[in-house]
Amino acid sequence: MAGAKAAVLATVATAIPTLASVRMLPWARTNLNPTAQALIISTAAGMAYFIVADKTVLASARKNSLYASNRPNMTA
Repeated sequence: MAGAKAAVLATVATAIPTLASVRMLPWARTNLNPTAQALIISTAAGMAYFIVADKTVLASARKNSLYASNRPNMTA
């Protein structure tokens, strides 16, 4: 669920400047066709999803590892 939220946020955060630059910059208007724009936006969304998913899996693995359950409590 966290990965999906991050993907949505990354999509919005990437789509706005990408679409704005295509409208305002002559270079972007000439060289970034709709397929390239979609590729830029979807790549950012996919990266955000997998980064958050990876962090979630690692946090869960640390919490459930044998080392964490057998570690002595060091609080005094």
